[in-house]
Amino acid sequence: MTEIKEYTMQVSEEFNECRKQAYALAFRLLNNADDALEVVQASIEKGINHANAPALDHPEFKPWLFTVVRNKSIDILRHKQRVRQVEHEEFHSSAPLSTEPDKSLQQMQLKDALEKAINELSTQQKEIILLRDYHNFSYADIAKILGIANGSVMSRLHRARMALREILVAKGITLGGER
Repeated sequence: MTEIKEYTMQVSEEFNECRKQAYALAFRLLNNADDALEVVQASIEKGINHANAPALDHPEFKPWLFTVVRNKSIDILRHKQRVRQVEHEEFHSSAPLSTEPDKSLQQMQLKDALEKAINELSTQQKEIILLRDYHNFSYADIAKILGIANGSVMSRLHRARMALREILVAKGITLGGER
């Protein structure tokens, strides 16, 4: 009985983390908390009720859910016929903030500039960078989520990163974080 309870708690924790990440993707694509919440709720409901959806504890569930979240988000963007700038309070960065005030300030400024630059990308470029660099999906999972070939993932990601780099360079920001 204890093993079942532990397994259930583990699946519940994994599902909650997956739900939070799906919300973060929807929010960054839609720039609207209510729309993002609605997309995630509808996607989860579809995952529970859809006959061909993977089980919550199956490794394929997360890519499947992100595919549904992405598609529903794009449907909303198409319906509104415009893409708005995304402002997200919890910008995820793999670089820890320094304990030195000058470095912390530089890192915060770089993070802010990077977030603004990502917002200037097209939806297609933004989503591929978010899926790979913020949600750490593999190329194969991204291909499934976007419904494209693995080679297309690599080329689109490269083009998106180059576009991001061009935006940063145009703003006078070098890759080393100095202006």
